[in-house]
Amino acid sequence: MYFTLYFTKAKHYCTMEHQDKFYKGLFFGAVLGAAAGTIMGLLFAPHKGIETQQIITGKIKHALDKANDLYESNEHDGAYSNEAKTRSQEIINTARDEAKKILDEANSIIRDIKGYPKAKEN
Repeated sequence: MYFTLYFTKAKHYCTMEHQDKFYKGLFFGAVLGAAAGTIMGLLFAPHKGIETQQIITGKIKHALDKANDLYESNEHDGAYSNEAKTRSQEIINTARDEAKKILDEANSIIRDIKGYPKAKEN
């Protein structure tokens, strides 16, 4: 009886230890893959960093302007409730803030790679 109980616990411990190693390896592999992908993407990008930033900025601004135009064109429409207008403006503001964060982060990565000093925080 003692042998069976000991063997069962040892087997359970080994499988948990094996799972821990598997998930740890999976995590480190994902992090390493993401880092390698980022570096390769920056090295083999079809455009220079500033050009890529301008393209992304232009697309984000265009999307935000289009969303803002839709919001303003529907402002006088009685079919939409005030709550929907408020919520859509919140979404636009959130998207604008997130776009700014992404652009700031991209600029920081580009500066780090090129060795420039960090920009002043606003």
